[in-house]
Amino acid sequence: MRLPPLNSLRAFEVAARLGGFVAASEELNVTPAAISHQVKSLEAHLGVELFRRLPRGLELTNAGQELMPNISRGLSHFARAVGSLSGGDLQGKLTVNVPPSFATLWLVPRMESFIRSFPDIRLRVTAYSKAPDLIHGETDIRIVYGQGNYPGLKTEYIKEETIFPVCAPSLLNVSPLRRLSDIRNHTLLHDFNIGSDEPSMSWIHWLKRSGVDGSEIRQHVEYSDSVLLTEAAVRGLGVALGRSSLVQDHLNSGKLVRPLKIKKTSEYAYYMLTTEVNAERPRVRVFLDWLKRQADDDVIEW
Repeated sequence: MRLPPLNSLRAFEVAARLGGFVAASEELNVTPAAISHQVKSLEAHLGVELFRRLPRGLELTNAGQELMPNISRGLSHFARAVGSLSGGDLQGKLTVNVPPSFATLWLVPRMESFIRSFPDIRLRVTAYSKAPDLIHGETDIRIVYGQGNYPGLKTEYIKEETIFPVCAPSLLNVSPLRRLSDIRNHTLLHDFNIGSDEPSMSWIHWLKRSGVDGSEIRQHVEYSDSVLLTEAAVRGLGVALGRSSLVQDHLNSGKLVRPLKIKKTSEYAYYMLTTEVNAERPRVRVFLDWLKRQADDDVIEW
């Protein structure tokens, strides 16, 4: 039997237990939209409705009432199985090297749930520009943004990036941006470290699509990394090409908006790298599993 994703089962169990998507989102440290998305995914997988959506909350259907106790028991069994791992396996230091932009704008804001779930793991997060040595034990895990070709290392896919224009909502009060050709009336923000193998993050390629000559743009400002680029966009200094993971929290908070509904899939994605030996260590496995759950819970309404 093809089982539904564990994330959807967790979302259903917590929403059923607490009686709402908002309460469930607070316990699981994700957005209510992510909980709703996971529950809808489970309902689609099972072919039944599990909740009645009422004005003041949720009510389990007959199918939901039948499913709830079994799912609750199953998740309890999983928790006990993880807890039964010897303390020596989970206790100790786990060093994770992460790209600075991903660490600042995505990983650290979500880290609380990992720390709460695995208090015996002493997590060390680094963002060194020089890649640490996995083979000789300088780090346990590297998260990279690339094309997935890393010979000699255990490589696991985490998530893709989608690229689209973003800006502060106040910017649109000054000059509307209803179509891509309107971009000529705005300052464009660039990450000047983008390579030729990532054209989705280059304004040149976007401008060609709209038939806009770069010389028509009011002003260009360049930044050396995605953190600076994103902060400039939040401050209303211009329009940037945002990576979905790096701007999602700002979109959810309203600090940034997507003025146009156009998007491109990045040529790069996020991967976790480790050695074949490290890949079997419980500390590495639980971090990877947690990372994938967080990635799965990301929801952007397109």
